[in-house]
Amino acid sequence: MKIPKIGLLTCNSGSSNSGTLTGIASVEVIKELGADLIGICSLPALANQIPRQLSITKNLKHLIVIDGCSNTCAKKVAEKLGLTYDSCLNLENDLMMQKAGPFTALQYSDEDVRKVKDAIKARIGQLLIFSK
Repeated sequence: MKIPKIGLLTCNSGSSNSGTLTGIASVEVIKELGADLIGICSLPALANQIPRQLSITKNLKHLIVIDGCSNTCAKKVAEKLGLTYDSCLNLENDLMMQKAGPFTALQYSDEDVRKVKDAIKARIGQLLIFSK
């Protein structure tokens, strides 16, 4: 198994528009930039402290936490586990994208996906510049 250089600890909750956006945008970024560079960490496995996932995540060179809303679930899991992260992106706080609430998984646009992808890629770019 090859561990990517950058891990995304992504909310990826399909129960709301903002959680869906974090997952879709993260996968699209991986498609564009490559799985050798970026991978998505398993938030449920980490929340349940699965040893293999903890070990893999702790061995990543860089970690970016991506939350869909002000509940900051991904960030809370990272902090509870003592995971060091390089950057945090919160769709509500950083991109001023409104969470529509429960059962709104499909309430987003292509423009929303592009905006989140651009923000993720910007954070990746910053990490790559500063880690040279």
